[in-house]
Amino acid sequence: MSPNQLAAKIRAGGEVLLMCDYDGTLVPLAPHPSLARPGPHLLNLLRRLVMRPHLHMAVISGRSLDELRELLPVAGLYLVGLHGAYVLTPDKRVVSLIPSGKEKIPWAEIFKLAQKLTAGLPGFYLENKGEAVAIHYRLVPPKTAASVLHEFRRSMEPYHIFGIEFLEGNKVLEVRRRGINKGLAVTYFIKKWPRALPVYLGDDKTDADAFSALPPNGLAVRVGNVLTIETPYFLPSAKEVVELLAHLV
Repeated sequence: MSPNQLAAKIRAGGEVLLMCDYDGTLVPLAPHPSLARPGPHLLNLLRRLVMRPHLHMAVISGRSLDELRELLPVAGLYLVGLHGAYVLTPDKRVVSLIPSGKEKIPWAEIFKLAQKLTAGLPGFYLENKGEAVAIHYRLVPPKTAASVLHEFRRSMEPYHIFGIEFLEGNKVLEVRRRGINKGLAVTYFIKKWPRALPVYLGDDKTDADAFSALPPNGLAVRVGNVLTIETPYFLPSAKEVVELLAHLV
């Protein structure tokens, strides 16, 4: 289905809840996360979309809220950080989707462990997101990356008592709190706008939970060929996603 045809199907839904991933979906993947930035055309489209009546839009990402706020300065846009842990509303409120009473996880210790294992090895990029730790290895030789990641997983075994899990993305391994995923955010927004047609666009394994959270009438749109699960709708790349957004304005 072309971006134009998909846009027509979405518009036919009347009230629309449009949700999408950031890296690999709204913008192409880059060698380093800092290089994956939206251009003026995309930002303009997003500003026009959030002004449309009966359309609600959210970007749901593994990035932190601070990063998303800097990358997407769009009034009226909902931002979700850390794979569904926190929602930033257009009126600047931060809503935590982490269930109350959850034990504090020693993220600083986990980050230091990742630093120790990658010290002196070029190409690795580490992120301490506060509620997650990510090891990016896009620029690392495959054998080196495999060895380090294996050792990191082994060294993390004592920390499983805190309720953590591994999440594999596109050339990134992330440790996050078990049960926190993009599906939580999808459910949050569907409850907020129960009559809207829910649409989700995503490109990798981190988006699988979001697709699973869609109701039977929802539209799951897979972007690119990284994610192996099948969805009813497919767009080849972020370029076609931008085309879709342009047809929705």
